[in-house]
Amino acid sequence: MMPLMTCAGPAIRDATSADAGELARLLAELGYPCSATDAEVQLRRFAAQPRSRVQLAEVAGRVVGLVATHVVPRLDGDGPSCRITDLVVSQAARRSGIGTALVAAAEQEARRQAAPRLDLSSGEWRTDAHAFYARLGFDAVSRGFTKRLR
Repeated sequence: MMPLMTCAGPAIRDATSADAGELARLLAELGYPCSATDAEVQLRRFAAQPRSRVQLAEVAGRVVGLVATHVVPRLDGDGPSCRITDLVVSQAARRSGIGTALVAAAEQEARRQAAPRLDLSSGEWRTDAHAFYARLGFDAVSRGFTKRLR
């Protein structure tokens, strides 16, 4: 586990199974409700993958955001890609630098794992998030597609 670090105010740390309730709360705010038990199962899945990581942002001891990343190999000459699979800041803490700090933590993780790029997907309806990503230097370079298999 990486030590606690501060980035522009919040403390960024790795999530543990003890954080499952907070993870469930944040995922519900993102539009993906789940129980603390389900969140703990997801955390264990991430922990079992050496190229995956879930980090939390804390302010005054309260969890206010999360970023989950996974490094994936690519066949093109660009090398592996660090993918932000989930990013959420609690409604009450938005526009206070938490999201920026979480993306910085994801960038640091990408560099740690020698991934020269950071990718993410964002729902078409999340226009505020799109503007946020553009401000942080992300370019809209592709269109994502999903096919549910269950």
